Amino acid sequence: MITFDKLLRDARVFKALTGITVDEFAKLYSKVEPAWVEAESKRLSRPDRRRAIGAGSDYSLDLETRLVMVLFWLRLYLTMTAVGYFFSVDKATVSRNTRRLLPVLRQISDPEFEWSEPPGRGQGKNIERALRDYPELFAILDATEQPVQRSQDDEKQRAHYSGKKKRHTRKTAIVVNEHGEIRGVTFSTPGSVHDITHIRGSGILDKIPKEVGVIGDAGFDGLHKDLPDHSVATAHKARRNHPLTEDQKLINRELSSTRIIVENIFCQLKHFRILAERFRHDLDIYDDIFRTIAAIVNVRTRNRLATTIA
Repeated sequence: MITFDKLLRDARVFKALTGITVDEFAKLYSKVEPAWVEAESKRLSRPDRRRAIGAGSDYSLDLETRLVMVLFWLRLYLTMTAVGYFFSVDKATVSRNTRRLLPVLRQISDPEFEWSEPPGRGQGKNIERALRDYPELFAILDATEQPVQRSQDDEKQRAHYSGKKKRHTRKTAIVVNEHGEIRGVTFSTPGSVHDITHIRGSGILDKIPKEVGVIGDAGFDGLHKDLPDHSVATAHKARRNHPLTEDQKLINRELSSTRIIVENIFCQLKHFRILAERFRHDLDIYDDIFRTIAAIVNVRTRNRLATTIA
């Protein structure tokens, strides 16, 4: 049986099974615990609850182990039955705990995706301080598609069929700055939705400060129309009878060298196998999962930047 105390004995195994370090877990747990207490209080005091508060069986695992179990599931994406075997509980217990913890993780994750305020008068006294406190020169956009199970509902399966990927997918876009900090995560949409349509309907463009330049790939062709007050650069797109010129190819290569930052972040997100394999669960929990993992990666990026600057 896996427990939090057992995993603490080997930091390398802890990270391999949960995707985060022991120190990162401690900081995460310090945020989860009060949010969990508040969420449980609301759940137990809901008007339609028939039992009195305190009635019913207690959790068989402590909160730390339950959090480890959820991270274990996100990192390795085993079946609920397999996860239950490792933690000596049945799959229903794994599912119930996952369903209750994911909204809590989502709640504490949302504040991670905020643009910092631009420097006020007298704050940007030198370039070193400006780059340290306000590393917001670019907003780099990109979208990713993850395979999902084919729906039995004909309308839903048609909506989720991606002509680009030739399979059923779910699409999510992120915005990162030039250092890889995630500044925005969209709500997911069916894979048939075009990248530019997806980003336009997300509301995420409204949150990008006007002082920040915006960069995207060819899928965001026409984005300058949505951001007339921003400096926008998207990759040139070859069209019928209009191949790319050498200058346009050079510009695309330059943009690609900048856009690699967001590709690296997607790689880090997909170290959690639940975002890399075909998603097997109900899509109503997909956004909670994506934003939770994005927040975990964001904290790690911020810690790395702090160490580099120091």
